[in-house]
Amino acid sequence: MVLYGKRDALEESQPVIRPKGLFNKVKNRLTRRRYVVSTIRKDEDRFETAVFEANFFYFPRSLKNPAIMVETNTRDDAWVIHYKLTGRLTLEYPDRLFREYRLSAAP
Repeated sequence: MVLYGKRDALEESQPVIRPKGLFNKVKNRLTRRRYVVSTIRKDEDRFETAVFEANFFYFPRSLKNPAIMVETNTRDDAWVIHYKLTGRLTLEYPDRLFREYRLSAAP
């Protein structure tokens, strides 16, 4: 917090916290189902974006079985995929979107 051109001493001593992941709650407009989109850092150069079906309170129904999971190598790619999934999941049929991602990830 800046007061009259000087920084607060407490603020200067606080460590800088890097963002470690993203988390969004999504309600599909067509089916009214709820989902949680989560992006986490697995390693230095590996990120994972997962979509979980959620209950009324946006708690994932199963953490072990995500609807889809996409791995990327850079943070920027992970964030782009996260926001694309969040936007598309709001407006499109979830099953069609999940099928598209599964087919694109198949070898």
